[in-house]
Amino acid sequence: MKVLITGIAGTGKSTIVNALKGRGVAAIDLHDVQDLFCWKNIKTGDLVEYSPVQSKEWFEENCRFCDIEKLKEILSQYDDVVAAGTTSEEQKEFILFFDKIILLQCDADTIVYRMKNRNNKSGYGKTKAEQEDNIKWQKEFDSLLISLGATPVDTSSNLDDVVDKIVELIKHT
Repeated sequence: MKVLITGIAGTGKSTIVNALKGRGVAAIDLHDVQDLFCWKNIKTGDLVEYSPVQSKEWFEENCRFCDIEKLKEILSQYDDVVAAGTTSEEQKEFILFFDKIILLQCDADTIVYRMKNRNNKSGYGKTKAEQEDNIKWQKEFDSLLISLGATPVDTSSNLDDVVDKIVELIKHT
């Protein structure tokens, strides 16, 4: 069985996948897969370099994309795996590769707090423009995923409680 844990930035994907690994669950953080995700200009399709200090307009002109073939290759290496991954334009396409989708959610204040205080490789989430874009995207993204059958999980409580709930959801799939 293949399970996707997804949600907007700051909902706890990387933290949860690391906790699952600590419990012996086969899990991968798709953020750590080199060149799996990239940014492209919406109009031209050209690759664009991401820099943590971006304006609101930058996010209106560019979107994150996933290398679908690379994702298929990664998933083919496992019979059972939990993958934690970010959002991208092809979300509707690649969620079909998974048997269960778990959507991590929490309130905007918690998300912004986590984004300001986290230590991620990309640096994403430190600027006000990134935080505002992320919160704006949450409404659309969460609605889409729920309409596609994702199971929402509130991540604003204690990490162990959240991971317990996710483990139960995985067991009952």
